[in-house]
Amino acid sequence: MIKVCIVEDNHITSDAITEIISSLQDYQLVGTYFNAEDYINNFFFVKPEITLMDIDLPGMSGIEAVAKIKNSYPATKIIMLTNHDEKEILFNALRAGADGYLLKKDAMEKLADTLQSISEGGAAITPKIAKKMLDYFSPVTQQESMKDLSEKERSILKYIVDGLLYKEIADQMNLSINSIKKYAGSIYEKLHVRTRSEAITKFLS
Repeated sequence: MIKVCIVEDNHITSDAITEIISSLQDYQLVGTYFNAEDYINNFFFVKPEITLMDIDLPGMSGIEAVAKIKNSYPATKIIMLTNHDEKEILFNALRAGADGYLLKKDAMEKLADTLQSISEGGAAITPKIAKKMLDYFSPVTQQESMKDLSEKERSILKYIVDGLLYKEIADQMNLSINSIKKYAGSIYEKLHVRTRSEAITKFLS
């Protein structure tokens, strides 16, 4: 069972998400918190593998909480759950270490797929959100981030930014999954990052 936490101050939204997670076979809800401070104080005891984190929380913001948790527990996955799709907020969330971004209006329909994607190593970012982030940055800045990558590595990185899983990238490029994993390792090494979210942030910074 994959352990999941919710950090959401709106009880209606929290209850709706709880109902969805309870209906999923491979996921266990281990904590529901209404502010970031309680979540951080209890993280060590529940150790969720995935957290659904609201941005607009009373007290500490969700983005601040992501940065704090990722500093101590970099392996945990955090999906921002929010009403905002402004480009600057999107980037700030990724820069803080968020692994994905899900709009609340899409949560009821896409939450199950988002959890599965991030559990399998994907980036929980829809193509629409990815495009918003890409549009925020100039092509010159993107080229600077990718100057050391080969043409094939650049193609793979763009698929990663679009949120595709390794299997989906392999199908798109007619390569094996192991080959894609090796290319991804090379990309991470050249960009001096360790995770998908760090690679996306580096590409967009």
